[in-house]
Amino acid sequence: MKNRVFFVRFLAIGLAINCLLEAPLGAAQNSGTSSFSFLNIPTGARAAAMGQAFTSVPNDIQGLVYNPASLATMAASQASFEHLSYVADVVEEGLAMGHAGRDQEFSWGLLANYLHVGNIDRTVATGQSTGDGFTQTGSFSTYDMAMGVSLAGPCLIEGLSVGTTIKFLRESLADASSNGGALDAGFIYQGNVERSWNVGAAVQNAGIASKFAAAAVKLPLTLRAGFSGQPFSQWLFSTDFVKRTDTAGELDAGVELTPKKFFSLRVGYRYGLNNPDLGGLANFSAGIGLRWTQMSLDYAIVPLGDLGLTHRVSLNFRFKAHHS
Repeated sequence: MKNRVFFVRFLAIGLAINCLLEAPLGAAQNSGTSSFSFLNIPTGARAAAMGQAFTSVPNDIQGLVYNPASLATMAASQASFEHLSYVADVVEEGLAMGHAGRDQEFSWGLLANYLHVGNIDRTVATGQSTGDGFTQTGSFSTYDMAMGVSLAGPCLIEGLSVGTTIKFLRESLADASSNGGALDAGFIYQGNVERSWNVGAAVQNAGIASKFAAAAVKLPLTLRAGFSGQPFSQWLFSTDFVKRTDTAGELDAGVELTPKKFFSLRVGYRYGLNNPDLGGLANFSAGIGLRWTQMSLDYAIVPLGDLGLTHRVSLNFRFKAHHS
C-alpha cells in the first residue's frame, strides 16, 4: 500500500509539472499525454521574445533547437548560453554551439538543456487510522536533461539547407527515471540574392524512451513550418505553424525592430487553435537585444497568465567568419 501510494504521488507530481509547462497552449483533449514536456519550453531569449516563431530565421545559433538546418545558414561560428527563471521554482539552463563550415562544407553543432525542480515534499501513507493517513518524509527533486549533436549543410538546390540533430534525453523524478533518444530534422530555403525571405520546416523529438517506473512514455513529437522575411532593413517578421501530438496546434508570430545596430525590440504572440483563457497577456511575449562587436545579450519576458511571469536571458557570442 505504501509503495503504491508513493508511486501515485510520483505520477501526480509529474502530471502537475507537465501541465504547468504546457499550460499556455495545452487545451486539446489529449493535452499532457506526452512525457519530456520540458522539450516544449522555448530555448533562447530572442526566439522566446518572438513567440517561438523561429523555424525559418537564419544566421542565429538559437534556431538550432527549432530547426537543425539553421546551422548551415550561419555566416560565422556562434555560441549561446541561456538562463530561464520559470514559475514554481523551475529553473532551466541551456547551451547551444555551432561551427560554421566554409563555403559548401557542412556545419556542426552541440546543444544541452537542463531543467531542475527542487524541494518537493515526499508524502507516504502511514497505514494508521489516526490523522489523515499520510506523513512527510523529507523532500526530493526532479530534473530533465537533453544533449544533442547536430550536422547541417547545403543541398543540391541553391539556397536550400538541410540538417539533423540526434539527442539523448533523460527525465528523473526522485527514484524513478526514463531515458530516451530522439531525432530532429529540417530544412531552410533562403530566397533571392539578398536572402531577405526564408521558409523552413522541421520535425522534432521523433524517437523512443524507456518506461517511467511502470508507465509507458511517449515523446512530444512536433511538426513545425514557418516563414520569415525582412521587407525593410530594420524589420524582421516571422510566423510558424506548430503541431504537437498532444495539442490541437498553434500559430506563432514574431516581430523584431532594430532601430540601431546595437539595439533591438521584439514582440511575439502564440495563438492556440483550441486555446484556454488564462487571462492577462498569457500568449504574448516581448524582449530586447543589445549587441556589441562579437557579443550580444538578449532578454525575454513571457507571461503565463495567473501562473506569473517567466524571464529568460541569453548571452551570445559570434566568432570571426571563416575565409576560403
